[in-house]
Amino acid sequence: MLPQVSLNDYDGLNGFGSSSMNDVNELTKALSAGYQTSGQTGGSALRVESLESSLKVVTFSNKHIKLWKKIPKSAAYSTVEEYNVLSSYGSTGFGFTREGEIPQSQDSTYTRQTALVKFIGTTRSVTHPATLVNPAHGDVIALENQNGILWLLERTEDALFHGNSSLAFDGESEQFDGLDSLISSGNVIDLEGQPLQEADIEEAANQVIESFGYPTDMFLGTRAMSDLVKTFYPRERINLPSPADGQVGLAVNSMATQAGNIDFNPNVFIKQAKSPPSAASSVNAPATPASISSANGSANTADWAKLLGSPSGNNEFAYAVTACNRFGESAPVMIGSTEQITPTHVSNGAEVTLTITNAAAIGANPPEYYIVYRSNSLGTSTTVPTAVGSYSEIARVRCTSQAAGGTVTATDNNLNLPFTETAYLGELTPSVLSFRQLAPLMRMDLAVLAPAYRWMILMYGTPILFAPAKWTRLINVGRIS
Repeated sequence: MLPQVSLNDYDGLNGFGSSSMNDVNELTKALSAGYQTSGQTGGSALRVESLESSLKVVTFSNKHIKLWKKIPKSAAYSTVEEYNVLSSYGSTGFGFTREGEIPQSQDSTYTRQTALVKFIGTTRSVTHPATLVNPAHGDVIALENQNGILWLLERTEDALFHGNSSLAFDGESEQFDGLDSLISSGNVIDLEGQPLQEADIEEAANQVIESFGYPTDMFLGTRAMSDLVKTFYPRERINLPSPADGQVGLAVNSMATQAGNIDFNPNVFIKQAKSPPSAASSVNAPATPASISSANGSANTADWAKLLGSPSGNNEFAYAVTACNRFGESAPVMIGSTEQITPTHVSNGAEVTLTITNAAAIGANPPEYYIVYRSNSLGTSTTVPTAVGSYSEIARVRCTSQAAGGTVTATDNNLNLPFTETAYLGELTPSVLSFRQLAPLMRMDLAVLAPAYRWMILMYGTPILFAPAKWTRLINVGRIS
């Protein structure tokens, strides 16, 4: 038998694999790359960091901007844009005459209207040393310039829907009017919390065409669009044999109505009514209001039935409010006790009167307006929710007192339901809707006062809806549960 070699033959030697425990401990002190990302020592200090060169964008991008891309644009030549509106070709009458008789004289009706150009912008800054290092994602100034443009366009996109120039304590607000304010107040279809259906779009299109418009586009939230598509699922058919790739599903891009084809523009910036922020959105935002209280009002203008139906018992609601100015929004204050809506209030349409009390110390940046938030029905619970997600915006109210401890009154008649969306449908042509630009999107460099480059990204303009009745809003769009 051939002799066998075992570890015993290496006893006392320091060969690899047969070292003493002390030798093994020494071996572990060899340099290793490790996984440390801070406080690197040993071999990890020599490890070159590997950072992917492509920047991962986790927020919105250019493709999410919808209305700004499609809205017709034209030049403005003054901070006050005036335009004439032809509202009538003449007074009503039959127009028939007797033989040889002179027809009655008719005069067209013209109205001179104005729109004020507003200014929107952002300041960006990059230090000089930041331009000298080897950047991971390309030119730092170019990248920050692109980020600033997208930020400004997102603000513009939101204001094109929700801007309201009347929300100013004294005079004209810094923001321009969006579709919520520009569309005729009579052109509203209330879905009362139900999801969007084909019939709703047909009705909205008919409302526009009855005002002599030709609806072309609909802007709605992505959730409302998704719920609309779901209503087509029961009617979807798959041709047999099934496609080779097995693809199923349905994509809806437009809809044929009696008023013509309407293009759908699902927009991520049209969302369900927002919840209040947990903290102030800016250091220059107003101070949080001291309190908000409620009581049943004397007027019977509310429609609680569209939310509660015909209740057999009482329903409790909670409110919250924030103070806003051109810089930002304050943290919210919740109501001290819930407001009760009884079956009698539902049948009588009793409104709720809200009293907002200003902070004891207003500070350097007083409020311009308030955003009122409300919860859904709490049933019979009188516990006021503390989570901001329990509240949703129902109204914006102009500030009428900036005095410390001053009060402002608001009314809740249940016109806008919490946690719902709004959709917009109308004629998107230059003769109906246009964005007047005094200055297009531009960059303006600031003086160099430190080792840093600073510049502004600016745009001056305002949307003008020449025919407010040729657009309509579908409010209180709910979700498929």
